[in-house]
Amino acid sequence: MRWRLRGLLPLIPALLATGCGSVEKEPADGGGDATCVPTDKFFSQQVWQAFMGQQCYACHNAQGTARDSDLLLQPPSVPDYLRINLERVRQVARVEMDGQPLLLLKPIGGANHGGGVQLDPRGPQYAALQELVRRFRDPVDCSGADGGDPLAGVEQIGAVDALRKASLSLVGRLPTDEEVVRVEEGGEAELARVLDEMMQEEAFYDRLKEYWNDLFLTDRYLSGSRAIDLLDANDYPNRNWYNANLPAEPTQEQQQEATRLRNLTNRAIAREALELVARVVRLDRPFTEVLTADYRVVNPYSARAYGLTNIPFADPEDPNEWKEAKVPGMEHAGVLTSHMILNRFPTTDTNRNRARARMVFRWFLATDLLQLADRPVDSSDIEGHNPTMNNPECAVCHEPMDPVAGAFQNWDARGRYRPPEGGWYLDMRAPGYGNATVPSARARESLRWLAEAVTADPLFVTATVHNAWTMLTGQAPLSPATDPTEPGAAARQEAYEAQNAFFTRVGEAFVADNYNFKTVIKELVLGGWYRATNLVEGAREPERFADLAAARFLTPEMLDRKIEAVTGYPWSANATSTHYLVDTNNYRIFYGGIDSEGIVQRITSPNGVMANVAARMANEMACRAVARDFALPAADRRLFPAVEIGYQPEDDHGFEIPGARQAIEANIAWLHQRFLGETLYPGDPELERTYQLFYETWKEGKAGIAAGTVDGWLPWNCRARSDFWTGEEWPEAQRIERDANYTIRAWMAVTTYLLLDFRFLYE
Repeated sequence: MRWRLRGLLPLIPALLATGCGSVEKEPADGGGDATCVPTDKFFSQQVWQAFMGQQCYACHNAQGTARDSDLLLQPPSVPDYLRINLERVRQVARVEMDGQPLLLLKPIGGANHGGGVQLDPRGPQYAALQELVRRFRDPVDCSGADGGDPLAGVEQIGAVDALRKASLSLVGRLPTDEEVVRVEEGGEAELARVLDEMMQEEAFYDRLKEYWNDLFLTDRYLSGSRAIDLLDANDYPNRNWYNANLPAEPTQEQQQEATRLRNLTNRAIAREALELVARVVRLDRPFTEVLTADYRVVNPYSARAYGLTNIPFADPEDPNEWKEAKVPGMEHAGVLTSHMILNRFPTTDTNRNRARARMVFRWFLATDLLQLADRPVDSSDIEGHNPTMNNPECAVCHEPMDPVAGAFQNWDARGRYRPPEGGWYLDMRAPGYGNATVPSARARESLRWLAEAVTADPLFVTATVHNAWTMLTGQAPLSPATDPTEPGAAARQEAYEAQNAFFTRVGEAFVADNYNFKTVIKELVLGGWYRATNLVEGAREPERFADLAAARFLTPEMLDRKIEAVTGYPWSANATSTHYLVDTNNYRIFYGGIDSEGIVQRITSPNGVMANVAARMANEMACRAVARDFALPAADRRLFPAVEIGYQPEDDHGFEIPGARQAIEANIAWLHQRFLGETLYPGDPELERTYQLFYETWKEGKAGIAAGTVDGWLPWNCRARSDFWTGEEWPEAQRIERDANYTIRAWMAVTTYLLLDFRFLYE
């Protein structure tokens, strides 16, 4: 029996538990023999997960109130953070007062602990800390215990299947026959080379911009003149340049041309931050330049709006030609100084750039500041003067956040460069990052200083790997277990640590290749975590994986590309109209998409409405694609290369037609490979099920035609009369309008069935 995973494998280490003779039992999970628990594992499960990762880390971090103490802890996003933290705890445990380790005195309020009482001296958490100190003095020997492969017991797809998965994800197409052959013959090394080539395609940069807009949400300003209107007229007097030569009473043609130029200008300004990300990746520059770029990117249309008239564009009419440029009189710090991002995440007199700072931590430092304060706060404890600076309950978040907020000091609520005459607020922490403050000499370019500080932090590497992972899989990295008493907590923590170790190796490759973002994508695809698919038959405790999900539900944009890649046609009204799944006036929002304005969170689990959208898509695409594919020469067909319309399973007397069933089954196998990426061989139950669908549909429909209850003509929209892309009418002999044997509609049933398969709607 094979079990299909439905998650990011957070319970994988449950497969790996092995006995070795022990001093303790595995905590929390129960149902196992006594096993040796190494000190690092004990620290992870009983100390870090149980309390230190929340209570102690809240202050003992690089930006916290206890940052100057000897116990400076690292967050999970830092590579090898558990080993680093264990060693720091070990060092602190050596320091004693009155014969007692400070590590045991301070958590219960002793030794003038600034955080007061954090642990109950009679509780299990304090007992675990005592046990850890005992282990430091009397080490536990677990030599011979098998740490195991974190992906042991998990089946992984091979290089060719990984090629298909990555191709659909990164460039929205199926791999070519040549690419498949290359990877079949060259294995992993050739897969890496093909990935390099894919990441040169324009479709990859479109996918990149699509992902980063999920974060920046600047596509909110794409329509009309919304982006242009955000530019201050005094700073950019030429922002409406397209209207400059319009007469007082323009003709309809003149007004249409002005509108066209306005739309091109608006789009260029609205997507400037996304284009900067794409340019850095396209040119294989260090990804740090997304923040440190001392320029902005402009095309011939946005350059005019900014008043940059001396840029030498090769084609002044090409909206896809981007150049680097500086706007005089302001600082440049990559996307941080984008007018669109600054407006998309505005500030107020009371917020004082804190929302902007939170986004910096979230996007580029793999840190959710709100989680730092994920504990009850008594409102009576936040009384007093300036609690954001003086109250530990508030300082947990404000210590790291407020200096970064201050670095935005030169940009006002409307995203304008307006350095404050009197400097930053004196009742807030000084602009800076961590323990460093912005030098006075760089006060007017404090965001550029911040960009340099952020990109020098190892967390920038972690955040880049996490973003690439989410872009590829649609899923966030695994999180550490927060409650060690929950069933499976130890296994989830080990899975998290194993994945984090993998991400660390990817980050090291990223840095070694001069911060090339493409290297991160490639290393993730080549790794086992991206390619996990099933449990190996006989794996222990497979029921623990029942509620997990290894596949991602495709976004409307990704499904739209997959539909066209597989069937050869888009789901749209015609060749020139906006595709239904990406049109906010049709199904984009209904299918879980975003509009970057009021709807900013994608739906990742389908509901009833989404299921109905998928059903309509499957029916309409089968109607569009089947007859049209049969109208092409067999060598040019995407869907039906092995059969013709006249291929029927049986003759009029019910006898099987020699060779017909074999040809039909061969084409069904072809369709399964094309639609679902699976290889079926004769006798496979899935092949038989699909064949029976074809057979029963055909038999019932043909009987209906014979009885006169079913029309022999195809529905009008399902007929093949003309080329879909050009609208050119086909010759009479090529057209397919009748379905006298009901084979076309039988193939439509099969096509609909495959388009609705879980493996088509998911990745």
